[in-house]
Amino acid sequence: MKFKSLFLLVFLAINISVFAYEPGQIKIGAVDNPNDFQFVVMGDRHGGEQKGVFDDIVVKVNTLCPAFVLNVGDNIAGYSTDANAIQKMWDIYDESLKKLNVPYLKVAGNHDITNEIEAKIYEQRFGSAYYFSIYKNVLFLFVNTDDPTAEIDPKVQQELNKEKQALKEMAKTQGVTPQGLIKLQQYEEKHRNLDGAKITDAQFEFFKKVLADNNNVRWTFVIMHKPVWKQTSPPANWVKLEELLKTRPYTVFAGHEHVNSYASRNNRDYIVMSTCGGVMPKGLNGVYHHLLLVNVNGSQPTISNLMADGIVAKNKIPVNDINNLDVKKLVEEYTGTAKK
Repeated sequence: MKFKSLFLLVFLAINISVFAYEPGQIKIGAVDNPNDFQFVVMGDRHGGEQKGVFDDIVVKVNTLCPAFVLNVGDNIAGYSTDANAIQKMWDIYDESLKKLNVPYLKVAGNHDITNEIEAKIYEQRFGSAYYFSIYKNVLFLFVNTDDPTAEIDPKVQQELNKEKQALKEMAKTQGVTPQGLIKLQQYEEKHRNLDGAKITDAQFEFFKKVLADNNNVRWTFVIMHKPVWKQTSPPANWVKLEELLKTRPYTVFAGHEHVNSYASRNNRDYIVMSTCGGVMPKGLNGVYHHLLLVNVNGSQPTISNLMADGIVAKNKIPVNDINNLDVKKLVEEYTGTAKK
């Protein structure tokens, strides 16, 4: 018996020494593809600004290390014909962007180019309000949906003025009636379309050529301020541009509404951003400061919606709300004394 026990101990000792591993280096088999990249999409800074929010989000974007940032417009308060005041707004904006470590590409919003004076200053500082870019064989179209030089049909304007006057007379003579409310709703819808997105013929011809010259790109991203596809009567030039896009894989980003929403059109993603500092409507779903993190890899981009409040510094630990915790119950469950 003693011999068998001794033999077993020797056998175990030999096997332990055989199968014991020395600590060493484990190689990381990371998949590094030079064609992969990620970028961030940011929403409206203005349209009513919440001070400090945009600057805070810029710092948070740096921690994500994107290749670049796209912005969907409304960068300044605008709505001014005072050239000095407009220049000062852009100076403040430029100062905020000095904190960003990567390129920042934007479109113009209605606050940025409300009138021809603002449009001229924008062009002097940043160049054309519509343009394109290509990065790692991915095409980016930056569409100007607020061109103040776009012509408005004078006949449509005259018809609207007549309808408005007729509604006023109806309200005076008949008061509030179901028929009057229906006519008011119809008028407001027409007025909304008139004041909606404007895309010039020159802009359409420009993008038509860009698409024709770059028909073999991996993906196309379209960035604009106003979500033109949501209008009951979208600009004719957008309808034509969207028709050209149908033959390729693409994604559309917009802003303006300050409410995050998603739609699928032509089996493609159409996303409206909420805000990155702009005022937020109350009581609506999709209202928050946020970012989109877009990863371009493989056959289709992946898009993640990141809440700005969910990105915090390493030394700022989020605090849980303990006001509603039942401490006694937690202790009983932990110690095993809870009543069954």
